[in-house]
Amino acid sequence: MKITEQLTSAVTQVGDFMTLASKDVSGMLSVLNDLLGPVPQPNAPSKLEQRASAAGMIDVIRGWQAQDNAPPATEAEIKQFFTPEELTQFSNETGLSDTATLSMLQTLLPRCVRRRALHEPFPPPA
Repeated sequence: MKITEQLTSAVTQVGDFMTLASKDVSGMLSVLNDLLGPVPQPNAPSKLEQRASAAGMIDVIRGWQAQDNAPPATEAEIKQFFTPEELTQFSNETGLSDTATLSMLQTLLPRCVRRRALHEPFPPPA
């Protein structure tokens, strides 16, 4: 990694920390729910379920739907389920760095999938 890339990465991490951007999940949840579209129904799978099925990864989604405390998604799963353009949209709309966006999605996606499976709304931000 070049010195300029290291410096840019360090500045980005400091910016994410100083603004507590990685603690504000309300914007990320809004973007995530918008992107996922309607809550899945038995004969109408969500966009995420369609992508997971096409990639042979529907068991991952089914696991998240069934577990209250599912482990975080992997980076590979996030990159399989979302296009680079969608990941950029998450970053742009939340103001997070690419690294912070990926980290938050890894944590939030399984929780969001579970709540949507139960048709539970997310609580409003405090």
